[in-house]
Amino acid sequence: MKIDLKLNKETLIVVSNLLQELYCLENTSNPKQKIYRSIGFDLAEKFEVKAKGLIKKNSLFDLNKKVNMSLKFHEAWALEIILNELCVMLDNHYNQIVVNLIISELNQKLT
Repeated sequence: MKIDLKLNKETLIVVSNLLQELYCLENTSNPKQKIYRSIGFDLAEKFEVKAKGLIKKNSLFDLNKKVNMSLKFHEAWALEIILNELCVMLDNHYNQIVVNLIISELNQKLT
């Protein structure tokens, strides 16, 4: 079962940068948090590769074009939880709004 997301380039880059914060967190002994981090590291790589590709191909004609991200169900489920927890680390209100929109979109698609 797959969940398809259509994201703006800017949204994809914001999520990618936020997922990179997973690498800076302290180690934990909680099994649930280890599962979230394991999936989160895979997601961070996936989003980073896609974001770097978009930055390399940046063009004025593609500003409004959406990017398709296809996630497995467990990846989308973990992404929603991870973004909820990492959202407090954002200091920019605009980025918080962007992340909250992704969270609500994921929530709608997961239910």
